[in-house]
Amino acid sequence: MATKKSYDLKKDLVTTDDNTFIQESKSNLIDNFCRIKHGCNLGDIIASLAAVKRFYDVTKRKVIYCQVIDLKAAYYPGATHPTQNSVGEMVCLNTPMFEMMKPLIDSQEYIQEFVKYEGQPINLDFDVIRGKTFVNMPKMMIQSWLMFAFPDLAYDLSKTWLTLPKKSHPIQKHTKGKVVINFTERYRNTIMDYYFLKNYAPDLIFSGTEREHWLFCNQWGLNIPRLEVKDFLELAYALQGARFLLSNQSFQWNLCTALGVARTLELAEYAPNCQPFVGENNYGYYHQVGNEYYFKKLYNETAGK
Repeated sequence: MATKKSYDLKKDLVTTDDNTFIQESKSNLIDNFCRIKHGCNLGDIIASLAAVKRFYDVTKRKVIYCQVIDLKAAYYPGATHPTQNSVGEMVCLNTPMFEMMKPLIDSQEYIQEFVKYEGQPINLDFDVIRGKTFVNMPKMMIQSWLMFAFPDLAYDLSKTWLTLPKKSHPIQKHTKGKVVINFTERYRNTIMDYYFLKNYAPDLIFSGTEREHWLFCNQWGLNIPRLEVKDFLELAYALQGARFLLSNQSFQWNLCTALGVARTLELAEYAPNCQPFVGENNYGYYHQVGNEYYFKKLYNETAGK
């Protein structure tokens, strides 16, 4: 009987399910490390690490994660993103963002090194899910797309896949007892109203760019501080030390999901790729009643944190 079709990761051609990545990689690694190429944004990197952790859990082989720099971004019409190249074009990841991400990725047990992709040999191209292998993008969970392409990399997404090397960090003094607010300019639900946050202003801190901070506070009449971090490992500690995260579909939501930090999510109906209600303290909303309900629920449950 014929088996279902999948991809042979050595040849990147259609073959049978007998040739899955973990099986093939045993005789195809370079220096006993698996080299993976990836081209997209910060949130996509974090989402992909669930599959990377699965590979390590099974094989005990570490990964050299090769990230493409300055790949031109292809967003929906009218989308605005702060990551740009040297001539002002929107790109998925630039060198400053790479440098901010490197300490976080390098800190993971299953990562040998986070490096720039510069044409070096690789074992696995994660970018086959963008235009080559159908994974129902932009629908379904962003973390699951790779698992549709590479079924032996399936990971239980109710569990965490990022850990931090230390129990605490000085940056947490800025987020202790605080709700972290993070709203970017992409993937927004424009019917939401956040004037109710005025009642909680002393317990709020915004995490994002200066422009994102100004836009959110100006729109909703808020005067709340902005968190500043030197890199995304420090950001991860800040989020872990907070009460919870209120955000739209963003890198920081993906980071909290990977860490298991409590969160409530503004959902964009046109891009259903972030899934609430998987794992503990993971909520989301399309309507104002859900927005305020889940905020108050987490606010009350984290009192004293």
